[in-house]
Amino acid sequence: MTAPIIGPRTMEQFTTALTALTVKLSSEQVKQLDAIWPVPGGAAPEAYAW
Repeated sequence: MTAPIIGPRTMEQFTTALTALTVKLSSEQVKQLDAIWPVPGGAAPEAYAW
């Protein structure tokens, strides 16, 4: 079995990706996203563990 290893190749890519940690979504935005991609049920991260 093979699988790609996904991640930044350079420090610049890494530091740019870190800015995603500062994104804050409003409750309305979260509702809209939940309407598009319903959750499997239960609290995260347990609901997403297989």
